[in-house]
Amino acid sequence: MSAAKHGAAGLHAVPGVKADAAVRHKPVMRQLMTLPEQIAERIFSAIASGEYAPGDRIREENLAEQFEVSRGPVREALRILEKDAVVRILPNRGAHVTQLSIKEVEDIFEIRCTLSSTMVSRLTAVEAARLAATIDADVQLLEDIALDPESANVYFDTTFHLSRVLREACSNERLSEILASLARQTLRYTQLGLATPERRQESARNWRTMQKAMASGKLKVAVEAVEKLVNDSRSEAVRQLQAASEASQAASQLLGPTR
Repeated sequence: MSAAKHGAAGLHAVPGVKADAAVRHKPVMRQLMTLPEQIAERIFSAIASGEYAPGDRIREENLAEQFEVSRGPVREALRILEKDAVVRILPNRGAHVTQLSIKEVEDIFEIRCTLSSTMVSRLTAVEAARLAATIDADVQLLEDIALDPESANVYFDTTFHLSRVLREACSNERLSEILASLARQTLRYTQLGLATPERRQESARNWRTMQKAMASGKLKVAVEAVEKLVNDSRSEAVRQLQAASEASQAASQLLGPTR
């Protein structure tokens, strides 16, 4: 159900995560966040969990009522999300969840792949080994739940958490910020690319390959693994988007021209 149909309900939940997983993976945020930043996080969670569909309008007045604030902080929160291409603010039409074209999805994933590999390649052997130890338990969780259809949402949440851990290990703060923005832009499409148990199992194997390579100081192998992670998700997401587009076109042709 689209959140546009029931106000801001559900914004307090972590996107697509069961209660125990939400406790286990608390979002890693700066200690001090402005009110607009906090609201932006809640709106993003709602978008990521599917409460807002691509193209849906996000009504300022509903969110202002939900959070018991004026519309000013809500408007600023939407501008934050517009900067990350999560929403698009249209003159006289308000804010709408973005609906990226297949070309845009391919372009964003390409950028993310390049910068992610750069991030991993900048690690020292000591930093990589420390990071490998940090992510080991989460990678094990991915391996344990990859084939479980009931755990798909926990899988998505865990991979998003792992990506955040990797970013925050980067000494280049600007690079980390750009990757955070790209992660937001591609989240819906990353989920699409991990929609099947087979894809999640392959993803878990890639995470383990990267983790082991970091632990043993084989950074070139780790870079190749992170590139494969991103490119595999891109390929599957694009494949599914193309299939959906073709199905929609076929349905339109069957219905014929409308008068």
